[in-house]
Amino acid sequence: MKRKALWGLTALVLALAVNVPFAVAQSAKATVPFDFAIAGKAMPAGTYSVSEIGDSQIRVANSESSAVVLMHGQREERLTYQSAKLVFHKYGDKYFLAEVWNGAGNTGLQLPAGKMEQEMRAASKAAGGSTEVVVALR
Repeated sequence: MKRKALWGLTALVLALAVNVPFAVAQSAKATVPFDFAIAGKAMPAGTYSVSEIGDSQIRVANSESSAVVLMHGQREERLTYQSAKLVFHKYGDKYFLAEVWNGAGNTGLQLPAGKMEQEMRAASKAAGGSTEVVVALR
């Protein structure tokens, strides 16, 4: 009887240990001093909470308003360590969230360009393309 109870307890602990990393979201904050777009949604300047909610998903939420976006992206790797940051593409006076780096190594999340960003990219090719703007996560 004790052996069955021990195996049952061991199985429960292992199941919880395997599932905990997926249940706990890593979260960081950033103050973005400009309006920007993500997934076709306009986001106002302000303080944002950025959380990983899956292997290739993030949640971006404005702390002052109810603006929230869930976004699917593609994992990206660099050869060197990357600090925790948000990378924006800037076309003229328009900003688009393009990458999220959590500072836990050399992997980040590259977000797909929405229709508006693709149009801005095509229109700005003659003017030299986009500028990268980096905002630190803390």
